[in-house]
Amino acid sequence: MAGNLLIIDNLDTDYPLVRESLREYEEYSLLITDGIIMDFSELPDGAKIQRILTVYQLIRSIVDGPNTPYIILARSDIVNSWPYQDLDNLYDSMRMKTFYSGCDIIFMVVGGRLIFRNMLHGEVYGEEYAQY
Repeated sequence: MAGNLLIIDNLDTDYPLVRESLREYEEYSLLITDGIIMDFSELPDGAKIQRILTVYQLIRSIVDGPNTPYIILARSDIVNSWPYQDLDNLYDSMRMKTFYSGCDIIFMVVGGRLIFRNMLHGEVYGEEYAQY
């Protein structure tokens, strides 16, 4: 059974959606980029926390990681600094992980608009690449 992939941008870590997502699962992998500051004492015992430094590390963590839900908190300036081709690979990796493993992935971008929005509408590569 396929999981869900949810990509949300322009958030703040104090938004209720962020806090609710962190409490929704008993066991999950929390992947965070530099610049994300939060209180980890409120997380459930089953949360596995990993700091993400590069897009390659994020892709490897998703592909090689367990089939539990993933919650990814990333700053918009960091994600938008990653090359478009790598973001495209990240998006494909997340889609495949949710489809084949059945795990949920929630990708939340804090602080601004995400380049994924442009990619999904074909603004980065052109309309012929927009699949959805």
